[in-house]
Formats: sequence, C-alpha cells, structure tokens
Amino acid sequence: MSVNVEMLQMEVCAFDINNKNNKPSPNDRKLRDTILAIIEEFFRANGGVLLYICATGDGMQKYRFHLFLRWFNTYEHRDLYEIRTVEDVMDDKTPNYGAIIVEKTHPDLELILARFDELAAFLKKPLG
Repeated sequence: MSVNVEMLQMEVCAFDINNKNNKPSPNDRKLRDTILAIIEEFFRANGGVLLYICATGDGMQKYRFHLFLRWFNTYEHRDLYEIRTVEDVMDDKTPNYGAIIVEKTHPDLELILARFDELAAFLKKPLG
C-alpha cells in the first residue's frame, strides 16, 4: 500500500500483517522468512521508505511489534537498513507501535529520519 505521509512530505509504503482468523499463531520460522523476503523484495524493486505500523484491534500490538523487531534484527542483511521505532504513542489511550525502515544508501536518509523523529515527537504530545 502506498501512502503519502504529509509530515514526511514524500511517498512511502506501508505494510501490515493480518491474522484474519483471530487464532493464536505460533512463532513460525516460515512466517519470519516470508516477512523478511517481502521486505527484501520491496527494497530490491522499489527502494524508498517502508513504514511498519501495528494494528491495534486485538490489543496484541506490543507483542506483534517486538516479534517483528526480533525477526528484523536477525535478518542477515540487516546492516543495509536504518530502522527507527516509535512506541507507546498514545491516541485515545491505545498504545501504538511502528517503525520506519530506510536503506542506508538512500540519498535523503538523514532528512527522512529527522522527519520521522519529528513525527514521533508530535504524536507523543498530549491531545488538547
């Protein structure tokens, strides 16, 4: 899915992982490998910026987020990417978790990371 994040003022892509049947899923190595292959193929085909945002509908976003980070940190090509995370962003008292992944060779790497940090700081401010 391609989205335009105004604060970043650039085209970024986002992906999500859905558990449509709402059954607990095991920590499956094949799922990990599939997710990492999707990320690798995305950057091979598109370059750019990838956002990862955890769904909040089932209250499992914190678990999902930490599982994703564990998988990503074991990725053999992890050193090719810069990843920044945002945790515990409060919106209507619902904790939110997300990350931005950018190739270290991206020409606007520093700007992208600075804008993400600004966005994360903005989202952490109390409403009202």
